[in-house]
Amino acid sequence: MFATHDLKQLATQTEQDLADVVKQAAVWLSKVHQGPLSQAEETALQKWRQQSQLHESTWQKAASITGKFKTIPNEIGMSVLDRPASVDRREFMKPLTVLLIALPTGVASYRYLPWQSWTADYTTAIGETRSLQMADGSDITLNTDTSLDIDYTLQERIIKLHAGEVYIETVKDVQNRPFYVFTKHGRLQALGTKFVVRVEQDASYIGVTEGAVEITPAGAGQVPLVIQAGHESTFTKSLIHSASAMDPNATSWVDGVLYADDMPLKDFIKLLSRYRRGVINCDKAAEDVRISGAFLLKDMDKILETIQSTRPLKIQWRTRYWGTFHKTQS
Repeated sequence: MFATHDLKQLATQTEQDLADVVKQAAVWLSKVHQGPLSQAEETALQKWRQQSQLHESTWQKAASITGKFKTIPNEIGMSVLDRPASVDRREFMKPLTVLLIALPTGVASYRYLPWQSWTADYTTAIGETRSLQMADGSDITLNTDTSLDIDYTLQERIIKLHAGEVYIETVKDVQNRPFYVFTKHGRLQALGTKFVVRVEQDASYIGVTEGAVEITPAGAGQVPLVIQAGHESTFTKSLIHSASAMDPNATSWVDGVLYADDMPLKDFIKLLSRYRRGVINCDKAAEDVRISGAFLLKDMDKILETIQSTRPLKIQWRTRYWGTFHKTQS
């Protein structure tokens, strides 16, 4: 993993510098996978790794990722790269190593690639939640369809949230190491905190239930902002939106409950779809029907039945996983 002290050292590297080092690491890694290196090649590889911290960090990241990739079903990897199913694994590894390496791009950011979720330390499936206790006593709860990496070092505690949502309860560290959460949009530093973080396509969400969290967007020269308990905000790589009162139901999923308070059906479906496989949508006439209530996330079918029995709505199913809400006569 790349720690923040590594990133500070690498921040002056240009995008082309980083890309060149990645390509070099990929070439070396493909040679290793093709068979034993000669003595001359081993010497050359060690010399290349020792040229800089960037070389060594990139090599370590590449080696760890390709090792994890062995657990991914072959058909998934092949379909992504559009390679013939009969391709030899050694040939397959060559383009893969170039694609999989995550590059540091600044002091407060990481480059996130789609397949990082496949190789993450911890993941949850759609509809699944999971609780973890860290070595320092901090607790992390992963929401549905979430992936993250954990990197605890002697200097700092880092969570890299690739996708999804987490609720974190930090504890005071006996080693006084700072606690960071990185998303593709920036860095969060916990300041004695309980908080929720969600990463989406265009922005990341932060809600603080206890303590405070400092946001530092990924863009160069961005000014940090501290969000206090009881408030929430969203941020991009270049902007932190003004804090507002935190949604009281923002962490209800931790208890397995989904709340809706006069929510339009179109918005409720979007929220529900995070926890259910397949596609559910609604026609124009139904999209503004209001939904209210507390729903148990462990039973998706029950939620859909309840909505249909209490609101003027009916689902027309095309398949088991594809349905459309239509408005009925009241």
